[in-house]
Amino acid sequence: MLAALALAAAQALSPAASAFVDDATARLLTGEELAPDFPVRLQALPPDQRLLVIAYLRRAGFLADVVMPVDWVISPAGPASPGEDK
Repeated sequence: MLAALALAAAQALSPAASAFVDDATARLLTGEELAPDFPVRLQALPPDQRLLVIAYLRRAGFLADVVMPVDWVISPAGPASPGEDK
């Protein structure tokens, strides 16, 4: 059942959100923290994608002590970070 849920979530992710999750997974496996610019990168995602990524990050243990205001989570996508390819 968990595999089916992971597959459904992966299919719902946009390429940008999937890249964010892949980067976070690689960092988790190597014992690294999230990149310092992760809030800026998250803000560039549409709200639905941002929420899916935040749920993944919380479950992975990255955001255990981070509070994210609901207004920020559901706000429209902001500008992409400089140098980010679209």
